[in-house]
Amino acid sequence: MMDVHAGGHAKQEDLKLMMRLLKPEYFMPIEANHFMLQAHADLAEQVGIPKHKIFVADNGQIVEFHRAAGGEATGKLTKDKVATDYVMVDGLGVGDVSNIVLRDRRVMAEDGMIVIIATIDSKTGDTIGNPDIISRGFVYMKENKELIQKTRMKVKKIVKDHDPRTPADDDYVKNKIRNDIGQFLFGQTKRRPMVLPVVIKV
Repeated sequence: MMDVHAGGHAKQEDLKLMMRLLKPEYFMPIEANHFMLQAHADLAEQVGIPKHKIFVADNGQIVEFHRAAGGEATGKLTKDKVATDYVMVDGLGVGDVSNIVLRDRRVMAEDGMIVIIATIDSKTGDTIGNPDIISRGFVYMKENKELIQKTRMKVKKIVKDHDPRTPADDDYVKNKIRNDIGQFLFGQTKRRPMVLPVVIKV
């Protein structure tokens, strides 16, 4: 059984009762996994709907209905298909959701995220104070103070070790923090949280 909420859906006897009341000439279950559609079709056959009038269609598969000269409608499930695809609904937007967005959400769902805020002296290129760290869905900070402190020290070292001949470049520092801290945290926890560095120049 799939691990999904289905408490609001009708039970088998309710479905059979509905089919007995409506007495459909043709029956085509929709909106479910294929094995669920087939189970619904089996119920229809149990209440007396002829098997050749029960259609279990794949996404995009064409079902044709024709009315004969005598007025009787005939239907058949064809092998023809129209192009179909999943439509993602993301907030107010409807359409494609980029693979990068889906990947990021998967990472955050599985391993959480950590935000690292480093304030840097624009003249010296060194950090001012300790970097702020915010953890969401990764580790509980109060129970992992040593790991958080080591992370702060590594961030300070990354900023300090930039080429002294050039000022600390924001993009370089952020990429270096993202990569090095990501590797460090994986080595410590075997988890890969999304690392979001924020650099503030003062």
